[in-house]
Amino acid sequence: MIKFFRKIRYNLMSDNKTGKYLKYAIGEIALVMIGILLALQVNEWNNERNRKKAEQVIIEQLITDLSQSQYELEERESRNLRSAREYSQVLRAFFKIELPDDVEKYVRSGGGSGVYSPVLGTMQSIINSGRLDIISSKQLKNDIVAYVEAVGYRLKDINRYEESYFRPGVALLNDAIPSSYHSKDIINAQGKSWRWKWDYNKNLNWTPEFIEKVPFKADLTQLFQDKNFFVANEKLHLYHRNISWKYREILNRTNELLIKLYLASGKYHQLGKNLSDDNYYIVFEAEDLQILKRADALLSNPSKWNKNDDDNCDNNSAMGNYSLECALKSASQEVVGEWEDEPHRPAIRLVLRRLLEDENRRYVEDMVEDWNNHPDTTFEDVKNLLSDCIEITENQLTTND
Repeated sequence: MIKFFRKIRYNLMSDNKTGKYLKYAIGEIALVMIGILLALQVNEWNNERNRKKAEQVIIEQLITDLSQSQYELEERESRNLRSAREYSQVLRAFFKIELPDDVEKYVRSGGGSGVYSPVLGTMQSIINSGRLDIISSKQLKNDIVAYVEAVGYRLKDINRYEESYFRPGVALLNDAIPSSYHSKDIINAQGKSWRWKWDYNKNLNWTPEFIEKVPFKADLTQLFQDKNFFVANEKLHLYHRNISWKYREILNRTNELLIKLYLASGKYHQLGKNLSDDNYYIVFEAEDLQILKRADALLSNPSKWNKNDDDNCDNNSAMGNYSLECALKSASQEVVGEWEDEPHRPAIRLVLRRLLEDENRRYVEDMVEDWNNHPDTTFEDVKNLLSDCIEITENQLTTND
């Protein structure tokens, strides 16, 4: 090809056709420039295509990270609310003439401390490495940076609550009742089988097989007249209540960013549109709908409902009676072959989120069990809860199709 063009130029020069030669030269230059521009354009197209691929990889990884953080934040919020409720039972008992029969089980029953951080590895990596520019949307880039900063501020608050409330509360609690609290009767009722057998058999047990007295305030009436015991429970109640709020704030920010990432994703764009008007931001699978419908079928009439959940689902199921939790457990085992307790399947998470909205004070410890067993809970309440969850799940799956 080069020889062909060279021959044309030579013939034009030999024939002294300067004008034609100049036109030809200009045309040849134009062709070269067009070729270069085309090559640059193709290269730019390839670079943009590769950038879009890399962008989608990052967006999908961010979705994976935040989806994991989502249910873990739900668990953290729920766990700390449970601890706050347990401490509140103790605090309210201080203002009663007669102590509630069940208050003893809440003494020193609240959870410990610990700061949970959402999964931020991918975000921090692309921010610190300068790869954030792979994301084309300036607004989405700002949202990612703002999310990391907002989470950081709230984790600092949680650390501050731990120093201001949790540690002083534990110190006061240990001063009021050293070690784990149990009355003499409860400890002896548990008997030798409760001990660590290895310690006992090796003569290393630090308490006798049966105790004669508790070496600190074991009398509830005496304990509930101790100011330090009150202040300890007050601080621990505030700690768990306040950090549950902080985890809720982080969860809200996580859900908001998840929606924006879904919308920016080619794979999950429609899901993002559907979830943008949702209240729970939980992504369901077909199995979740099957679990909920099967649980609803197991509770087909009031005679099938076990109002007194005792955590023994095997015995209750054998009798054909199901509490709400046992119905969900049996349904899950039938549909997917297992009961996923932690992390919960989306269907179970939805049930928990719906119960968390309950404002009728029907639970303290185990949310599902306490709600099921509460005197005010009716069979109609259980059926309405399952019906609502089925409708929410069905609507999302239908819209996504």
